[in-house]
Amino acid sequence: MRKLLWTITLLVLGLSVGCGSKSEKIIVKYENWESLPSQIALHQAVVDAFNAGQEEIYVKLVPVQGGPDKIKVEIAGGLAPDVFYWGDNMLPPLAEKGAVFDISGFIKESKLDLTQYYRPLLESLSYGKAVYGLPIYFGTTALVYNKNLFDAASLSYPHAGWTWDDFRVTARKLTKHEKGKASQFGALLPSPLDVVYSFGGSLFDTEGKNCLANSKETISALKFLQALQNTDKSLPSRSQLEGEDKYKSALQMFMTGRVAMLLAPSFLLSPLSDIKSFSWDVAPLPLNSDRKRITTFSTGTLHISSQSKVKRAAFKFMKFACGPEGTTILGKGRNCIPPIPEVADKTFKMPPPEHIGIYADALHTARPVPKIAWFNEYITSVYKPEMDLFLLGKQSAKQTADNLKREGMHFIEKR
Repeated sequence: MRKLLWTITLLVLGLSVGCGSKSEKIIVKYENWESLPSQIALHQAVVDAFNAGQEEIYVKLVPVQGGPDKIKVEIAGGLAPDVFYWGDNMLPPLAEKGAVFDISGFIKESKLDLTQYYRPLLESLSYGKAVYGLPIYFGTTALVYNKNLFDAASLSYPHAGWTWDDFRVTARKLTKHEKGKASQFGALLPSPLDVVYSFGGSLFDTEGKNCLANSKETISALKFLQALQNTDKSLPSRSQLEGEDKYKSALQMFMTGRVAMLLAPSFLLSPLSDIKSFSWDVAPLPLNSDRKRITTFSTGTLHISSQSKVKRAAFKFMKFACGPEGTTILGKGRNCIPPIPEVADKTFKMPPPEHIGIYADALHTARPVPKIAWFNEYITSVYKPEMDLFLLGKQSAKQTADNLKREGMHFIEKR
């Protein structure tokens, strides 16, 4: 009997060693600062799919609250995660400081075919011969609208020939008041920077050597936003958005049918897919006064920290997450647009809504967001405070543009 028990014990031990427990595997810490629950769930699904096929590697997803700042602090303190989610527009300062690992050697060794990706997405990840990351998806912006509200008002749906003037007129028609109080709004406040770009304006030139923030195009864009909010009152004011998180509150207003139009970044398609109470669709961004459609795109990226001690295992996960397997999971969940055309066609671009493919097709005419090392610092410390004052009616469009220009030149002079 004792001999039998010993034999069973040896068999159990042998099985546990053969299968490999989590504690015996190489642990790869993956931090991601996306905030919506649907986004976190999708990235966890990618991690779970990778872990299911691994005997030697275990990836642990760590959601990070409050944006990328925590990761910046960890990098500065020598406690960086092995793999982290980032954005191509925020990569330059990390590359300059040597905080991200050059994966070009791993790419060559693994024979990873970079031509599988949309070409524009790779351009901002390479500096000289170094490659600092892979795209996990990219984002564009389009016009999302409530078809039921358009039908109730007997208005034609937005289309490719729409201008910003058409947007304004329609938003005004779709705003309703009951007993002196707005019960329905034509639109949510568009991202001011999206409108600035669309009008032909910009904050800086492509190299960050000149601030262009007080151009006539930028001022026209700001005046347009002012007209929507203060003259037409087609947008909910900040006081009408409930709670501290105004962004989520605004999204909720659209999803509950109280707002007709929303300029929506593609990452919002994941929560928007939960809408069941009305029909909605997608149209391109409106044309500017020159009948041009100017849009931008940004790329969500994965990187390996130069501090990581498990770089080879980290690359194996990154290759999976940014490859056909991982991006298929994200594409089906509509968390932005897969970086591989074939995956985008088979997952993201499949209706409903009917014209969702507009998001992916926008890449063909969109321009990348600026790749200036200090651009995000400028946005946080200058642009956002100035726009807050402007949208609260405390300064004019011209004064706001002049302030943005002055402070932008100070940023340039310091570099």
